[in-house]
Amino acid sequence: MAVEHRKADGRLVWVRNPFTGAVTYFTEIHRKQSGFQRRATAPASQPPDWDAAGADRLAELDAARRDCPFCPGNEEQTTAEILRVAPHVVEGCTPTESPWLIRAFTNLFPRIPEVCTGGRNESYVVVEDPRHFADGARHHDELLYTALLPLSQFRAVLRADVAVARIAYSNPAVQAVLIRKNQGRESGASQPHLHNQVIGADQLFPPLAQERLCLAQQPRLWRDILAFVADEGFLIAERDGCFLYFCPFGLFPRSYEIVCPDVDGRLTDVPQPIVDTFAALLHEALGLLGPLPLDYEIHDAEGIPLHAHICARHYPYSNIGGTLNLPSDLSVTLRPRRS
Repeated sequence: MAVEHRKADGRLVWVRNPFTGAVTYFTEIHRKQSGFQRRATAPASQPPDWDAAGADRLAELDAARRDCPFCPGNEEQTTAEILRVAPHVVEGCTPTESPWLIRAFTNLFPRIPEVCTGGRNESYVVVEDPRHFADGARHHDELLYTALLPLSQFRAVLRADVAVARIAYSNPAVQAVLIRKNQGRESGASQPHLHNQVIGADQLFPPLAQERLCLAQQPRLWRDILAFVADEGFLIAERDGCFLYFCPFGLFPRSYEIVCPDVDGRLTDVPQPIVDTFAALLHEALGLLGPLPLDYEIHDAEGIPLHAHICARHYPYSNIGGTLNLPSDLSVTLRPRRS
């Protein structure tokens, strides 16, 4: 069954999400002019006088690092460490004086109540880098974001996530594990330091249950989705049987998906080369969004292919009455490529 949609004069008018039934309309809403007045800012040719104010600002950044529980030297502020990746084991990582490059520990605030998982907290934090701010930062807003990590390091981050997922699955009460990242305050992140979460639950997460039900009824659904996005010019990259594409029926206007249609089951059972390929495509998707507030979830379970949903928390005005509005010329502005 093909993805339900309508076209006019060769362009998409609307497309229906095959999992939820929500509709995306392609409109001219993005041409609206904002009536909000912007504050005047100094032109780029006149940078602020860092010599005069820089010392105070740098002192503020140092203070932020001292107060951050995820920064090196503050390890005692977190719960007990369960995993550590040393810098020397990741070739090509950013040089650091920190004794660790990646570390994981139990989340102080469980996302799933402990009573549901055998009395054990199965929510974990994976810190992706020792740095709090981007290199050369002079302001609190100049935070490090995941797309700035070298690919080799991001692969190591996902490998660490998988290792933590195995720890969660060692608890017989855990039936599903979700890997989730929030980047930026607008996405719900409470800590600016780079991190993601690995969450164990006593039952399948609702979106995965919905996906599995749809695939049981339409086994070729994801193949139909891939055919649709390829025809519309939304396919961005293809590597070793895994695909990255712009998703026109995501939850937010800037949504991307990665799917490995022939890889079924838990991520903890996936061969390492496929995990690394998946990580490379996820890293590429994050590179498209850069520092924007975003979240992603990696979905895996028996009966569904390994896949990820990546959403930029941008332009909420486009969500109207359960529908989504996207630019009508979106397929023209995208520059897909195969690799």
